[in-house]
Amino acid sequence: MTTESNETTFAALKPGDLKELASVSAAPCVSIMMGTHRSGRETQQGPIRLKNLLKEASEKLRTAGHDESILDCLASKTNESNFWQHQGEGLAVYLSTNDCRMFRLNRRVAEHVCVGKTFFVQPLIRESNAGGEYFVLSLSWDEASLYRATGDSLTPVETAALPAKFDELVLPRDPEESLQNTSHRSVGNTPGTSTAMFHGQGEGESKIEADRNQYLSLIGDEVAAAVYNTGLPLLVVATSEVTGHFEATTKVHVDAKVDGSPSEWSGDELREHAHKAIAPQLKADHDEFRERFGTALANSQGSDNLDDVLQAAKNGRVDSLMVCTRGEYCDQTNQAVVETLRNGGDVLQCRHEAMPGNDTVACAIFRF
Repeated sequence: MTTESNETTFAALKPGDLKELASVSAAPCVSIMMGTHRSGRETQQGPIRLKNLLKEASEKLRTAGHDESILDCLASKTNESNFWQHQGEGLAVYLSTNDCRMFRLNRRVAEHVCVGKTFFVQPLIRESNAGGEYFVLSLSWDEASLYRATGDSLTPVETAALPAKFDELVLPRDPEESLQNTSHRSVGNTPGTSTAMFHGQGEGESKIEADRNQYLSLIGDEVAAAVYNTGLPLLVVATSEVTGHFEATTKVHVDAKVDGSPSEWSGDELREHAHKAIAPQLKADHDEFRERFGTALANSQGSDNLDDVLQAAKNGRVDSLMVCTRGEYCDQTNQAVVETLRNGGDVLQCRHEAMPGNDTVACAIFRF
């Protein structure tokens, strides 16, 4: 993560970012959490909030005997109006002497400033373990796109034919005229095979239905190939009409659905709708952990005592860690998260009521 100069990057949280942040050990490590707004007049509050948080960070740096100039790279953001127009619900800033990284978050976070030898990463656990990975098919009668949802990001999945628009896949009836004006990608392992299908025969509604069936059939083949053998669920974002036709036309198994027109939503809104719909199925991660933890605790291979958990994490003994949102801003639980990630363990976060014990903020399954 280190660079030769203090370099600022801004992005959505991606796989590997959390472990990379946890691996940093420096003096100082500055972590700043703040709420932001997507649009409207409320975005004007962003620069003011950041200015106040930078003041708090400056005071903590002085108290700890560190140079406040480490914050200089962030000062300009208080005057960049365009920067605040491209936010989500929250912003996480991680700053060391040679690096500054900012992550756009899809949920609100409490304002928090931490200065220490490691970054404060626990508030990001919910993003990193937001139910696991899954595929999202954004589908309408006009176009189709496939994404892979991981953590806080939606990554486009490119196949031989996707993403594509309807007219790119189903060509007008005159093939010579269409091929003169349209270029298409090849499909499968056969070079030069056009992805296009020519419009069905007949007139009126029968022709429209034939065209749409061809369109959905091709999309179904591409999606089936992309998700095959991954073990990841598929969520379809489309109107109920389009989804119904897709399921009737293809043999693709749909695990969850979002009823709506994806063209009306931004990328962040698309992911929020998708995660809300599929979250009940993905909670199995937490259920599995609770079952494993119960067995480990009975065999003295686990603990829900925070002191014991933290010591085991520092010794590299934690295989899996579950932390509670109630302790999201606790220094001890954050350190347990950092040490677990550093030593190759897995970390999940859940609401207080979903924890194995009523007063538990962290529980761990040990490696040995």
